[in-house]
Amino acid sequence: MIKIESQMRRLLDTRRLAWMAVIGFASTSGAVGCGKSETIGQVDAGSQGGMGGHFDAGSTGGMAAANNTDAGPAGGNTSVNVSTVVVSTATRRARTTTWSVNYWMWMPTYGDNVTGTEAQVAALKPAIMRVGGYNNDANTPDAFNDAQFDRAVTYARAIGAEPLIQVPLLADIDGKLPTAATAAAMVTYANVTKGYAIKYFSVGNEPDIYAAQGSRVDPTLPAIPNYLPSDYCTSARAYVTAMKAVDPTIKIVGPDLAYQYHPGYDWLTPILQSCGDLFDIVSIHRYPFSSTQATFDAAMSDSTAYGNVLTSVRTIMQNTGAGDKPLALMEMNVAYNATACQLGASPSTLGSALWLADSLGTSIEHDLWTSAIWDISDDDVWALGMIGLPPAHKPRAEYYAYQLYADHFGPTLVDSTQLPPTIRTYSSRNQADNATDVIVVNWSTSSAPLAFQVTGLTQTPASPTFTVPALSISAIEIPDNGTALAWTYGEAQHRASQGPVTLVSGADAALYAGPQQLANACSSDASVVCSKIVLPSPTITTLGTTSGSVLTFGSAPHQWSSYTYAASGQTPPSATVTPDGNGIHMVGGFVPPVNGNWAGAGLYFVNSRCVDASAHTGIKFDFSGDLGGCSVALGANYSGDESSQDDPTRGSCPFSNSVCYPPMSVVTPVSGSDAGTTTFKIPFTSFGGGSPNTALDPSTIVTVQWQLNAASGGPGCSANITVANVAFY
Repeated sequence: MIKIESQMRRLLDTRRLAWMAVIGFASTSGAVGCGKSETIGQVDAGSQGGMGGHFDAGSTGGMAAANNTDAGPAGGNTSVNVSTVVVSTATRRARTTTWSVNYWMWMPTYGDNVTGTEAQVAALKPAIMRVGGYNNDANTPDAFNDAQFDRAVTYARAIGAEPLIQVPLLADIDGKLPTAATAAAMVTYANVTKGYAIKYFSVGNEPDIYAAQGSRVDPTLPAIPNYLPSDYCTSARAYVTAMKAVDPTIKIVGPDLAYQYHPGYDWLTPILQSCGDLFDIVSIHRYPFSSTQATFDAAMSDSTAYGNVLTSVRTIMQNTGAGDKPLALMEMNVAYNATACQLGASPSTLGSALWLADSLGTSIEHDLWTSAIWDISDDDVWALGMIGLPPAHKPRAEYYAYQLYADHFGPTLVDSTQLPPTIRTYSSRNQADNATDVIVVNWSTSSAPLAFQVTGLTQTPASPTFTVPALSISAIEIPDNGTALAWTYGEAQHRASQGPVTLVSGADAALYAGPQQLANACSSDASVVCSKIVLPSPTITTLGTTSGSVLTFGSAPHQWSSYTYAASGQTPPSATVTPDGNGIHMVGGFVPPVNGNWAGAGLYFVNSRCVDASAHTGIKFDFSGDLGGCSVALGANYSGDESSQDDPTRGSCPFSNSVCYPPMSVVTPVSGSDAGTTTFKIPFTSFGGGSPNTALDPSTIVTVQWQLNAASGGPGCSANITVANVAFY
């Protein structure tokens, strides 16, 4: 999914890893690559946020057959050690939390994946459908114009959700800087011209990262340089004033921060202090892991971390006078970037469904206004969507987590015990108040016989017993009078691509079932795919020669050869050797309309081995020439992000180069024909935004490249530049 929204997510990796380490969000296990299964090993009591239990890797067994209608034991066993879940109905409170969705990917340029999913999403009973994200904030690659507005509202009505419309801060539908009048015009169109009676609006998307990234010219550059919370409040106040002048009944949701709502990374405090009065509902986003961190154990312990985050945010709200306002999670998923190979909780795995069930349960326990998954439908490489691509629109594991809540969770919350430690329970009373509903999340690789005891009613119902399968989400319905029923979704259903099945009552001894099976498992180290070589000299561009259109530098067996590339509809730049043989002269650019906005030239190491440059600090080169309105970034690919389709010997990313591409670092030279020569030293640590792994591993380098970019939809640009004396330093 080489989409702007996801490109922006990838660019968060370095910063997010830093703050996650500070606040204890995620493990920092390093990069992963494709090859062998993740081992779900022993988890000692007290580790992983206090989780207990003993998980041994082994062959999967003991699961219900994939084609069975029922799952679970057929009868009881009096010698079985049964744990009791006590549900107390004495203390009740209304459930304030709903589950919601994000309307993506709707853009024609990306294929419009959402059309045709209406019935599937309607079955999940989402309360809110947010129409937002970077694409709507920057109106790229497709403008969210009146026609798209109509499509979005039609879709929302079809799924039974209330639309939440984001107005842009980065660019209007013509690519110009939006104003308060832009926002007012959207409210006018929605609620006056069309009479849609839209209740909810928001202003911008993740403004806390505008100063770091999101430019329409080059997403790696700042969307708005030096942007501060005060700047956001100035815009938001002007926008909301104009919007409510059109329709004073609308509600404003915001500020939709990406991650800076923690001590030390806190935009929420100054925003709520300065313009918190604008927001009827306070909103944040949360993606706890990068794709290289979404392990089973990390996901299993995340509900504790998530609860701590919500407590911290509530404290900020209380301290800034917003403590009585609802809190919403308007974007969430287990990971935020490409998943070329799978860990135990990567998007679309069974582990990610367990995480989603736990996260939604935690949201409910903390009385959020809503919790909205990103997104509805996308491709299998990213798999953030609950539903796969058209025409099949096959539901993924996360879909069934939502479905079990939609079908079997009521409007009144009650308390339940949380034993054993690998079992999470979330309990409610149904709409008719004549049955108790319990969602059970079993993180253990063993099944668990559980008895359910409901207390606090005038007449105590019979206590049913069910053996919930290993690695499963189950829904138990206990009527005040009558026979209890249960449904479950686990490994057997996931492998068979089917939804929840009936769970037969009864107790059997806990049965070890082994870890989940991953379709495309990751190894622990992406670099193991290629052997390494340390170069005798750090210099790359020396002794340059030309053969046809191919440039070659160095001498065998340590040579580098050239390649050029460009987006569809654009022409690759020309590349020639400089007269002294120590550099590359590049001429290229973009012609309007600029849709694909990238092109470049690079050098690949002509060898079966990868370059081990880990003894060096980074890459240096001399720059001269005129960028002519283009921007430039230095990229360096390594084994973990090199496509195995392009380089079977050294690449460990199992997809094409549309998914596998290098980490980069933006370079900002003084450009112009008379600007002279500037020497740049780019440390390896400054490279980011690669896929599927964000950071650069300097021990397995395969290529070095220079990429030109232009503004999407802009007037184009024309570069005439030279890079010379390229070397590791």
